[in-house]
Amino acid sequence: MYQRRRDIRGPQYTAHDYSISISDVMSALLYVFIVILIIFSFNMGNSENDFRSEYIKAAKERERMEKINEEQNEKLKKLETGIVELHDLAAQLKRDLDQHMAKTAQLLFQLLTDIHRDLQVHENLKVFIDPNHGLLRLPNEILFPSGSAQFAPGGEETLNKLTRVLARHLPCYAGTVDSTQRPASCEDRQWNPGTLDAVFIEGHTDNIPLSRANPHSNNLHLSGMRAIRTFETLLGSEQSEATGGKSDSVLAGLRNQKGQPVFGISGYGERRPVIFYAEPTPDAANRRIDIRFFLVNPKPPAVIPQLFEELDRLTQKLDALK
Repeated sequence: MYQRRRDIRGPQYTAHDYSISISDVMSALLYVFIVILIIFSFNMGNSENDFRSEYIKAAKERERMEKINEEQNEKLKKLETGIVELHDLAAQLKRDLDQHMAKTAQLLFQLLTDIHRDLQVHENLKVFIDPNHGLLRLPNEILFPSGSAQFAPGGEETLNKLTRVLARHLPCYAGTVDSTQRPASCEDRQWNPGTLDAVFIEGHTDNIPLSRANPHSNNLHLSGMRAIRTFETLLGSEQSEATGGKSDSVLAGLRNQKGQPVFGISGYGERRPVIFYAEPTPDAANRRIDIRFFLVNPKPPAVIPQLFEELDRLTQKLDALK
């Protein structure tokens, strides 16, 4: 017998229902993607603005640094120029000083050689000269005996000869630069007024200790008395060549640029020997009178003030770079 079969099938999902679910998911994903894209685009815009802002700042900073470097380079160039100018001024100063020193040395050599020649030719007196040190040394063997400040025989006459020669030559170099009273004895090359500064009469002794009976306490005192004795003889008076009598001392009246007397004295005792002896030795070479001539030191060249001004300017530039 035919029986109807029970319909036992469960719920059925149609294709239409499945399609709606996928579209909803896709719509949601699309929405999320659009939101993310919008956010990303917004962030990109902000990042681009930030980047542009930072780039502008960096460009301005670079421009500022370039300007600072340019200013520093300009200052360095000026500093280098100042150094070159300073170097040139220093070189000029050295040349000027060398010229002054050479002229002074030449005049000193001329003075001493003229005195030396005059003593030999006109006075028949031989002396030792050292032009490099401005030194004239008298014949020691005829001036002073050992331990004494009294002249040996012929010593005073030797000094009279020297006095006459010095009186002919030294007035050509003494006085002031603008002196107009030129002595007749001065040749053209000798007429250099205002160049003689000082003449020192230096006394020296040998190294023999003085006895208690000696009127001088020690060799230093003895050397000073010898210098004084020589000074008084040289500047006391001079023999007049015309009359053979006495005349006022020309040497005593000599003055330098400052109006100071030219002649002075100094005593060294046994401290500056010509020949050194470890033991007491009565060597006449050390028992002597030296006459030392000093010419006027060169005046500072005119470039010196410019040199200091340039140094000040250069210092200011260095300070500006700090």
